[in-house]
Amino acid sequence: MSNLKNKNILLCITGSIAAYKSCEIIRLLRKENAQVQVMISKAAEQFIGIATLAALSNNKVITNLFPDNPKGGLEHVELSFDIDLILVAPATANILCKAANGVADDLISTTLSICEQPTIFVPAMNFRMWQNKATINAVKILKKREKNIVPPVEGKLASLHSGEGRLADINSIMNAVRKIFEPNLSLENKRILVTAGPTREAIDPVRYISNRSSGKMGFEIAKAAKNMGSQVTLVSGPVNLDDPPQINLHKIESAKEMLKKLLELIKEQDFDYIFMSAAVADYYADANKMKMKSNSEKINLKLYKNHDVLKEITKSTNAIVIGFALETHDGENEAIKKLKNKGIDYIVLNYANEENAGFDVNTNHVYIFDKKNNKIEIALDRKDRIAKKIIENILL
Repeated sequence: MSNLKNKNILLCITGSIAAYKSCEIIRLLRKENAQVQVMISKAAEQFIGIATLAALSNNKVITNLFPDNPKGGLEHVELSFDIDLILVAPATANILCKAANGVADDLISTTLSICEQPTIFVPAMNFRMWQNKATINAVKILKKREKNIVPPVEGKLASLHSGEGRLADINSIMNAVRKIFEPNLSLENKRILVTAGPTREAIDPVRYISNRSSGKMGFEIAKAAKNMGSQVTLVSGPVNLDDPPQINLHKIESAKEMLKKLLELIKEQDFDYIFMSAAVADYYADANKMKMKSNSEKINLKLYKNHDVLKEITKSTNAIVIGFALETHDGENEAIKKLKNKGIDYIVLNYANEENAGFDVNTNHVYIFDKKNNKIEIALDRKDRIAKKIIENILL
């Protein structure tokens, strides 16, 4: 479960061209079930529309220090009691210097001077502004006051110059938010690849053979790893699940497509851990180009062995690889045999015929084995909790 659920977050948007990126921040916070109140400076209104921010946050956007409403312009004072976190993104040199020096002459600077909640500044500006001595001193002062700074990154700027000034990537911003409520993100800066769901092997344009899998376990592992700070890539077969936020999702159909996508991803970046929880079909057929008619009492279907996706991936990466085994009997021996034959580091076993731990349910009961035949049992529990316990037992 996300540690941002039901948190009240004030997002302050100041006048940087990176203001448009605040839309993605709002979207991700809302996906994590946080409540978002947006406050915007007059300068920022030149870069992004109020209606967009209101729609994304599902809240009225605060735009004036003294609005014409019955509250008498005290919204910024009320916020000092109601919110859990202030996120200033993007933060201009102007707001950094004002906050550091106690200036309170507009909506956002006044709010920052009143509120004592944890505050995160995410600067975005021209590299010369970032390197300006006043800005450097302001950042030092804010850090001494235990304010959190997510520094800008180097790259192409709006001015067409290159330098340090671009808004930090979304993963870094979201991790900074998470760390306010859970200081130790044990997987921060780790890259994790997860597979989930079934594969489908076509036998004609409308029919296929497949393995039963809801994809829930793989999706929960991906979400748990993300909530622990990692950068997660998920490769999934066809499932009836919502796309998880802040996760790089790739959708495939067949085992061949899954293997191709995984090899591409492994070539593009170095992963630290790979969780192979997908239920990959062992066989495929030569698919008919036309729909087969049901005129015969019997039909002969010739099947061919698929590539061993797990074995191929293990040979192609230096990452720690975790396989999954779903069995109906003699599970422990079968899991250990698979662990050795595939050359993987760990294997997670569960039983298809165990009540509330098989298909299409929200709970699971698993066993983890390593190369030394050590065995860890994780008792029946909700799949999101099981996912976190799997990661904690294997990675930490």
